[in-house]
Amino acid sequence: MGSEMLIWVVFTAFAVATVTPTILALIYSSEYGFFYVPFASWFVFVLGGLLLIAGGAALYFWRRFRKVDQELAELIREPLNEALPAVSGYKHLDKPEFLALIQSLFRRPSHIRYVHVQPLPGGYSGSTTVLAELQLEHSDTPLPRSFVVKLGDKREMAGEHDKFHQYVSGRLSHAAEFFRHAEWGTVAGIAYQFVGLDLDSEIRSLHQCYQSYAAVEVAALVKEAYAHLCQAWYMKGQTERVNLYHEYGLLSRKKELIIGHVEEILDEDDPCRVNLAASEGRLRPKLKPLFCSDPDIPWYDPVAFVRMWPQKNLTVPVRQSVVHGDLHARNVLIEIGQEGDKRVWFIDFSHTGNGLSADRTQEALREGVPINPGRGHTLRDFCRLEADIKFVLTKLQKEEDLRLAVEFERELMACGLALYDVSANQPLIQSVGEERFRKAWQVIREIRRQASAYLINADDLRPYYLGLLHSTFPILYYHPAQFENEVCELQQKRYAFIAAGMLCSEL
Repeated sequence: MGSEMLIWVVFTAFAVATVTPTILALIYSSEYGFFYVPFASWFVFVLGGLLLIAGGAALYFWRRFRKVDQELAELIREPLNEALPAVSGYKHLDKPEFLALIQSLFRRPSHIRYVHVQPLPGGYSGSTTVLAELQLEHSDTPLPRSFVVKLGDKREMAGEHDKFHQYVSGRLSHAAEFFRHAEWGTVAGIAYQFVGLDLDSEIRSLHQCYQSYAAVEVAALVKEAYAHLCQAWYMKGQTERVNLYHEYGLLSRKKELIIGHVEEILDEDDPCRVNLAASEGRLRPKLKPLFCSDPDIPWYDPVAFVRMWPQKNLTVPVRQSVVHGDLHARNVLIEIGQEGDKRVWFIDFSHTGNGLSADRTQEALREGVPINPGRGHTLRDFCRLEADIKFVLTKLQKEEDLRLAVEFERELMACGLALYDVSANQPLIQSVGEERFRKAWQVIREIRRQASAYLINADDLRPYYLGLLHSTFPILYYHPAQFENEVCELQQKRYAFIAAGMLCSEL
């Protein structure tokens, strides 16, 4: 007996068992009169009806999702027909449904027979971003048009289309053209189209450009990206008092997730472990982890800080923007031409127009807090990009690397947002004498130079440090694929934990 026949037999037996007491209740109701039926009979009648409805709903959804699974299996088994292109390079995708989404996105160009996809690394996890190259035949060279496809949860992607047209498409000359949106079950995808500089141009994420080019070139790309934003929508000069703890206080909801990942990077005998499960009154925030070799750095255990977060308050004036972009490494894309010339493109707009996260926006609305949908602080853009560079791309491999990274972070904290130019000055610390740290310093120097325009008080760096702390914690639970190897992942996350403690001591 097939599984479908078995399901029908079970449902039929369930329906008979449900309907029988209902019929008996109706029969006995004739003896008493319809409105004088004993309570027990009415109870059985109503309960039987509810059970029948629940069983029918369960059968409906089972059949619906089974149909989707069957269609998906057919697409994977026989992906090439008159309407759908074949997809290669999809094995790295997080979910098998993403294959069907890619085929749906490129269903209409009938002459396209193959789509080759490759990941665009960098940025925060959650969604998958790939570069799609269309081909007439499997052995052909890619067509001159390039497409970047963002794939993710249907709910997460729901507003991307409208936000792109509202905030990006008409405001930036270097904005990718929106191509198509598609949904498949619980997931959805969006494709953006690029007009090539030449036939052999290629699209890379800012993450990839950082790895491939010298510091001066990457700094120039960062400068160009933020310069476009100033021209398009950032309105420096407007100020507003913002309670940043209301926004960044959402981290306290993730404290169990943070604690779980901190446990993975602490040694078994590390004294910091006492703060993972201690009561609020027994927290010891000045404890440093064993892997922190510098005894003199200012330190406040970030786990203790997050657990005590509701006690904090920070209302400060910050610069405002008309809209708030999402500029991490997969949403600032670089097109590289045959002659090496580069063009910066923008896609996506993942945050709400007021610059707050979607969670904080909904929370504020429930609290009755007035929300201006067109204005919000912009510091998170700079902080997220800096965090990616420091905690992923410095590629720490051993204990000595971690010592250099802590020295590097200490110098960054000492300089604030005004970093000196190490290409024109003798490095003051050992780590900046190394190429990987010198490069990170020069690029972060440009990021912080741009960010400084959004602080009202140049002597009060807490808004930037709070945004940087908010961008540092996610490094602790980054997916291992973001790092070179397991050893590198451990050291980079330890670096992030120490840096978070140094930031907390400033707040």
